[in-house]
Amino acid sequence: MSSAKTSTRVDVGPVSDFGPGRPHAVRAAGRDLVVVRKGDEFFAIRDACPHQGAKLSGGALCGQVEACVRGEQPVLSRDAEFLTCPWHGWKMDLRTGRSALEPETVRVKSYPVHVEAGRLLVEMG
Repeated sequence: MSSAKTSTRVDVGPVSDFGPGRPHAVRAAGRDLVVVRKGDEFFAIRDACPHQGAKLSGGALCGQVEACVRGEQPVLSRDAEFLTCPWHGWKMDLRTGRSALEPETVRVKSYPVHVEAGRLLVEMG
């Protein structure tokens, strides 16, 4: 007898409904998620900040500033790959669901996203 986990892909709508550069709140398999499109990539994470439960879909997208040498211009990396909580500014990494400040201890669930026949499918584990 196998105890392997199976996952289900849930259709959350046509790709055309997910414009780039902003969060989109969706409900899939009874869970509130936020989906973000960056170019041809899609990300899905749980739509609740781990701090106090604010809807991350109400937050703003931002990038990550890399450390720089004194006197040099800072470098913006991973532009629009973090979602900022609208209540207290916690930054969540869209690729991993991890907090930008405490990546080893604070995170939200992230979900793989697939495009099939013009539809966006979120893999629910």
